[in-house]
Amino acid sequence: MTDIYIATEDTLSEAVAEKLVLKANLGLRVVARIGNKGNDFLKNKAINLAKTAQCIPVFMLTDLDRVTCPQTLITNWLGRQPLPQGFLFRVVVREIEAWLLADRCAFSRFSGVPVIKVPQNPESLADPKQELINLIRRYGRSAIKSEILPEADSTANVGTGYNQTLSAFVRDSWSPVEAVPHADSLARACRRLSEITRL
Repeated sequence: MTDIYIATEDTLSEAVAEKLVLKANLGLRVVARIGNKGNDFLKNKAINLAKTAQCIPVFMLTDLDRVTCPQTLITNWLGRQPLPQGFLFRVVVREIEAWLLADRCAFSRFSGVPVIKVPQNPESLADPKQELINLIRRYGRSAIKSEILPEADSTANVGTGYNQTLSAFVRDSWSPVEAVPHADSLARACRRLSEITRL
């Protein structure tokens, strides 16, 4: 077994990272989980995590959000220094919800949204998280709506069960294999993970 750290923005991204480690490379074992404190926290830790990766692999996931391209984000965080081979700094285009939507059939079964309504190229969406919310608002089952959507009088953007419910979907139903054809940044993350035990 090869030990690996994962570093993520939130609990949903952590669930995805753990699922990828489990499915992409059976020789990897997550021994530390870092983050769950947002994008800025990861940015501030990036240089230290790159140093850590010289001794133990680190898989870090962050959303691209409004940045123009992944390389720009990586350069903004780390400068132009070469990354250690063991530092898997992967940028999700544009938000982790795009990867969830990319397994169209599983997302449809989970949410009640007709599969034909689930985008075929979710990484092209300007705001995948909002698209996911809109789909559930319009087509989702009542039980899913009550967890994912904010209450009518709330100022929150999502429901109180958003991360917990979607994390359960990732653990129980979401398949990276099914999602990869619809999400290139996911495909690249999976390829890098599969290489780790050969470092």
